Amino acid sequence: MKQVLVILICALLPATTVGQCTSSQERPQWVDGFFKEAQNSYIEVVSADGYDESNARNNAAAVAIERRSLSTGKRVQVTVNNGVVQVIGNEELTVKSRVIDEYRERCGAGQYRVHLLIQTAKNPTLNFERVIFDPEYDFSPRVFVPGMAQIHKGSITKGVCFIAGEIALVGGVVVTQSLKASYESKINTTHNAKDKLDYISKSDNMGNISNVLIAGAAAVYLWNVIDGIVAKGKKHVSVLSDNNLKITPFAAPNFNSGGLTSGITLTYNF
Repeated sequence: MKQVLVILICALLPATTVGQCTSSQERPQWVDGFFKEAQNSYIEVVSADGYDESNARNNAAAVAIERRSLSTGKRVQVTVNNGVVQVIGNEELTVKSRVIDEYRERCGAGQYRVHLLIQTAKNPTLNFERVIFDPEYDFSPRVFVPGMAQIHKGSITKGVCFIAGEIALVGGVVVTQSLKASYESKINTTHNAKDKLDYISKSDNMGNISNVLIAGAAAVYLWNVIDGIVAKGKKHVSVLSDNNLKITPFAAPNFNSGGLTSGITLTYNF
């Protein structure tokens, strides 16, 4: 029997490893999916395989170009050089794209997979919005549900601990309250003074334990809310608005003096 199990394990082991990829990098949150249409550009995740990292990277960039319909009907070669996407072809094709971040994996012998967070301008004349990786998160109503804010920020273990702790404490309150009620109901079922005192003592003990558990559940919940608001999480993609201050000189006729009035105007775009 043991020999049969060993044979089955050996036969199934290669199948379980197929499709698994490894990487020396920390897996960023955006790899699991990100898309945003900003005012001037599209920011999205593209992935592709290749025989080496460079080939996989170029294949992924080509996917982004095709997805944005910038190379439809045209045969072009797409390469990535220092984070800049270059499109080369016999026909005129203007594309403005850049790689914001990259995650690389090896998926077996001679196979690589590259995930790119890529930004493509809607029009080559437009400027890119600034993109940063920020561990800070905006306030979310998730903080009022134990563990949800932590899971949203990428702290899965912490979130699960908050959920499990709250469930255990609330469950303990329910059990101790039930036992307390049970002992109280037994007090009047006997005329034995010793038994009455025993039931009263046990009922009081369950009540005290229940109060401690209630206080613990309240403390854990408050801790969960505070942690959900202030704690940092995994770095996530934030697209900043193109805030800028423009100073422009101007000249206008002065109808009172018959001359010209000059000055400057300040314009703040946000």
